[in-house]
Amino acid sequence: MSDFSKVSDADLLKMYQQASTPAAPENSAFAKMSDAELLRQYQAATGEGYKPPFGMQMMGNAGAGLIRGAGSVASTLIDAGKAAAGVVKGEGWNFQEDAGRRKAMDDAFASVGVDPDSAAYKVGKVGGEVAATWPVGGIFGKVATMAGAPALGNALATGGMKAAGAVGPGVAQGAKNLLLRGLGGAVAGGASAGLVSPQDAGTGAAIGAALPVAGKVAGAGAETASALLRPFTAKGQDRITGNVLREFATDPEAARAALQASRELVLGSAPTSAMAAGDTGLAALSRAMQNANPEYASSLAARTTAQNQARTAAIEEIAGNTGKIDLAKAARDELTAPMREAALSAAGQVPTNGILSSIDRLLADPNNAGKLSQQALTEFRNRIAQFSKDGAIDARALYAIRKDINDVLGGRLQGEAGNLRYAAGQLTGVKGIIDDAIDQASRRVPASTSRELATAATPNQAGPYTAGITADSATPTWRGYLETYAKESIPINQMKKLDEILKQVQTGSVDSQGGLVLSAAKLNNLLKNKGAELGKELSAEQMDVLRRIQADLNAGQLVNNTGRAVGSNTLQNMAQNQILESALGKTLGGSVPMQTTVGRLMQLPYGTANKQLQEKLSAAMLDPETAAKLLTQPQTFSGPKNALLRGVASGAYRFPPLLAAQD
Repeated sequence: MSDFSKVSDADLLKMYQQASTPAAPENSAFAKMSDAELLRQYQAATGEGYKPPFGMQMMGNAGAGLIRGAGSVASTLIDAGKAAAGVVKGEGWNFQEDAGRRKAMDDAFASVGVDPDSAAYKVGKVGGEVAATWPVGGIFGKVATMAGAPALGNALATGGMKAAGAVGPGVAQGAKNLLLRGLGGAVAGGASAGLVSPQDAGTGAAIGAALPVAGKVAGAGAETASALLRPFTAKGQDRITGNVLREFATDPEAARAALQASRELVLGSAPTSAMAAGDTGLAALSRAMQNANPEYASSLAARTTAQNQARTAAIEEIAGNTGKIDLAKAARDELTAPMREAALSAAGQVPTNGILSSIDRLLADPNNAGKLSQQALTEFRNRIAQFSKDGAIDARALYAIRKDINDVLGGRLQGEAGNLRYAAGQLTGVKGIIDDAIDQASRRVPASTSRELATAATPNQAGPYTAGITADSATPTWRGYLETYAKESIPINQMKKLDEILKQVQTGSVDSQGGLVLSAAKLNNLLKNKGAELGKELSAEQMDVLRRIQADLNAGQLVNNTGRAVGSNTLQNMAQNQILESALGKTLGGSVPMQTTVGRLMQLPYGTANKQLQEKLSAAMLDPETAAKLLTQPQTFSGPKNALLRGVASGAYRFPPLLAAQD
C-alpha cells in the first residue's frame, strides 16, 4: 500500500503543484524527493499522517537496531580492509574509521520511519553487535586449545564465563582458574569492543577482565545468603543431606543406581544404604556416623542383630535341628522298616560261596595289595565265613555285617577299626557284593509267601520319594528297600549337612539378642573349597540360600572394613559447615580451624537444625530408597532448555564490554 493512501486528493494536488510550479524555484527540491521523504516532510509540517501501533514501531526499531549493530562490525572490517590494502601497497598500516558511514546507516533507517534514538533501537543495536562478534572468542579459543592450553581456550571461547571444567582443591587452583577467566574475558571483550569501535578496545578489555571477579563475588554472596537459610527448610535440609551423601560417595552415580535396585537378599535382612550401594565412601560415612551420632549407632546395632537373626533363620529353615532330624528319621524308618524286614525274611539263608569268591577276587587284585585294603577285605571276609553254616548265612547276620561296614565308612569307629575307612573303595565293593546276594535271595521266595510277607507291612504308607509305591503294594525285594531308604534319606542328609554348615560358619561372638554371629570369612572359605561337593549333595534352592547369605554377609563386611572414616565434627555441624564452605570456599571454609572456631560460634542458632540434619542423614543411611532420592546429581545445563540458559549466561559475559563501544 502506498504511503499516500491516507492523503486526500486535494492535498495531493496541492503538493504536486508546489513541486512543479516554475514560479517557486525555492520549492523545486521537492521534485527530487521520494514519496517517503515527501510524506515525512508533509507530516513534519502539518503534524498529521499515519502512525503505526506502538508495538509494531518498537519491533521495527529493534529489528533495525540489530541490523545497525551488525553494520558497525561490518564498517570496522571495511576500514580494516582498506588499512590492510595500504600495507600491501607499501603505504603502511593507516586505520581510519569512517564515522560518516555509521551516521549514514542511522539516517537511512530514520528515513523509513525508524527512530534511532529509541531504546528498542539501541538495545537491538547492542544485540546485533553481540551476535556479530560472538564467534571471536571461539576462534581465539580454538587457537589456544590447539596450542595446548585447553583451559585458556575454554575461557576465551566463553568470554571468561568459565575456564577449567572442574577446579581442583586449594586456593592456588582457584586463583589460577580465576586468572584464566579474567584473561579470557579481557581478550574476548577487547576484541569484541574493538570490532565495534576500535578506539574503545582497551575499555572493553578492562570490562571483560573484571567480569569474572565481579561474577565470582556476586555468586558467592548469593550462595552464602541462600546457605544461611537452607538448614531451616525441609527442602534445604534435603539438599544438605544429599550433598553430604554425594561428597562421601566414591562414585555417586553408581551408588545411586545400586540404591535404586536394592532388595533384601535374605528375607528379614534389610540392607543399610552403605551395604546396598557397595560404596566404600558411604561405608566410611556410616562408621563416622556411629561415632558422631549415638542414636544412629543404636539403630545400626539393632539392624545388625536383625540381619544376623534373619540369616541364621534362613539356614535353620532349610536345615534341621536334632528334633527335626529325629522326626524325619522316624518317618523314614516307619516306612522302610517293614520293607526291610520283609525282604530279609524272604531272603532267609543267603548262599555264601559266591560272596566269599567275590571277596577273594578283590583280595587277589594287585590294586588292593595295600596293607589297609588287605586288612579291611580280610576282616569282613572272615566275619562272613565265621557266621556261615553249610554254605549259607542268615540274611539278618549278613545285614548286621553290612551295617558295620557303614559305620567304618561313616567314620563312627575309633582306633584300628576306624583306620579301615581309608579302604573305602574296597569296603564299598564288599557292601555291593552283600546287597546283590541278599537281593537275589529275596527274589527266590514264592509269590504266595511274598504276598503274606507284604501284607504284614504297615498298609498304605508312603514317603515323599517312593513315587506312590506303598509298603503293601510292592514286592519286598532288598534292592527295592535300599532304593526307597536312599530316597527317603536325601532330605535327612541335607538337613544334617546344613546343620553342620551352620555350626561351621558361626563364631564365638553373639549379637545383642544372644544369637551366635555368622562369619562371612568362614562361609566364603567353605563355599570356595567345598562348593562343588555341596552342590551335588544339596538342592539348587538350598545352594541359592547359602549364596544369598554369603552376598549379604559380604555386603555387611564391606561396611565394617573399608573406607576411611572422618572426624565426628564434620557430621555434627553440617549446617554451619555448608555455610562456611559457601562463603569461604571448600578449602578454607572446610578447614578444621575454621570449622572448630567459627563453626562453634554458629552452634547456638543452628543447634536444632544440626540435630534435624543428623536425623535425616541417619534415616537415609538406614534406608536405601531414601538415600537414592537424596543422592541426586547436581543441576547440569543439558538439553534444549538449558542450552538456551547457557547461551543467556554466556551472552551476559559478552554484553558489558560492548557497552563501552557505543557511538
